[in-house]
Amino acid sequence: MEINMVFVLPEIFLTVSVLLLMLMDIFTPDRNKNAVFMSLCAAVTVIAMLILLKEPAFKPEFAFNKFFRLDFLAVVSKFLILISTLFTVFLSRKFIEKFELKFKAEYYYTILMAALGGMLLVSANELATLFVSLEVMSISIYIVTAIFKNDYRGKEAALKYFILGSVGSGFLVFGFAILYALAGTTQIDTIKMNLAVNFSPAVLLAMAMVGAGFLFKVGIVPLHMWVPDVYEGAPTPVSSFMSSAVKLSAFIAFMRIFYPAFAKFLSSWEIPFEIFAAVTMVAGSLMALNQKNLKRMLAYSSIAHSGILLSAFLTASVSGTFSIIFYLSVYVFMNIAAFALISTLTGKGYIGENVEDWGGLFLKNPLLATIGIVVFLSLAGIPPFAGFFAKFYVILALVRADHTILALIVVLSSLISLYFYLKPVVFSFMREKSDLEVGMPSFEDLGVLILSSAVLIIFGILPSLLV
Repeated sequence: MEINMVFVLPEIFLTVSVLLLMLMDIFTPDRNKNAVFMSLCAAVTVIAMLILLKEPAFKPEFAFNKFFRLDFLAVVSKFLILISTLFTVFLSRKFIEKFELKFKAEYYYTILMAALGGMLLVSANELATLFVSLEVMSISIYIVTAIFKNDYRGKEAALKYFILGSVGSGFLVFGFAILYALAGTTQIDTIKMNLAVNFSPAVLLAMAMVGAGFLFKVGIVPLHMWVPDVYEGAPTPVSSFMSSAVKLSAFIAFMRIFYPAFAKFLSSWEIPFEIFAAVTMVAGSLMALNQKNLKRMLAYSSIAHSGILLSAFLTASVSGTFSIIFYLSVYVFMNIAAFALISTLTGKGYIGENVEDWGGLFLKNPLLATIGIVVFLSLAGIPPFAGFFAKFYVILALVRADHTILALIVVLSSLISLYFYLKPVVFSFMREKSDLEVGMPSFEDLGVLILSSAVLIIFGILPSLLV
């Protein structure tokens, strides 16, 4: 049996670290847990990054009898997951101080467990491994969403996410069972070779179930109902993690299985996916227009971005793959920065979550207002920020793949989004004062905001120089 544990070292290190942190939780005084476990989890995440980067894997490598795949896409995805984890951990310290939490240590190492599930998910090369990894990540997110004792929004969000997430998982299991019956194997590489060329009702059912399960996980219309409620109700650092690491992991896993397994039947699912992508982009942007709560607005924005990613998935070319990787990389930093701003500004009574609360922000804290401009203009796709080139490369890939109408819908969706992305920017420059109390951000929050903004600026300037 081919083990090759060297390719799984980051995941092994994370697993051992979580177990040790659980033991440390017993002996650490409660008054020190927030700072101690934040520091330890940050250190663990950085070490996992260094271990990961030691094996760049420019060619595919396999472990555990080909159940585990490590290639360049997996390395990039895992690095982004770990970046999201690190920033989430940093954002959590101040947030936990503002909104009291009893289970501080449990919160931090559960975030690490979610990251572990995501990392295994993007490398899963076998159906059972993929499903278990997905559930490790999902169950961890259910826990941290509901972990704040007096946060009834979080408990409602966790319950909705759990119930609807179970439905999505049910679709996936059913689809995987049919795939196994058709191909006689659970290994993804072998499924694409063994699956019959002839289209049949069984293939259609497997395609529909697997597609529905993953489209639910990434929030594609009409399977998007859970996204706004969960993003709004979850603690803001957790919303940041869900919008970046969780979505990235689910989308990469979707790419890993769906296209290879069903590439022979492209003509059967290409048009439905085009419709899903178009409707999701437009509906997500339109539903975000009237939102006053910034977390809810970003949730609908996330739905629109999922539509753009699904449209890029249809290109199935080298430029299409590049556009997906680049878009996901930029998207992670844009969402982390946006939720980090909300987390930093939100105080008791959730003042700071609504657009109106940002009135006069520039007068109160010019630095945070300037970071807000960078983040929201990048989300809107305005040059010279990274969000512009992320959308540009997707549009270019769509045009080259003769999906011109989808490319135009990406442009239309971006134009609609200008209204709701520019709203917080405009409010921050208004002279009317709000009840928002803006103190000095914590060192961790400020670090996350500055680093994320710097990436959005650098990723915007570099492509400009290369063009």
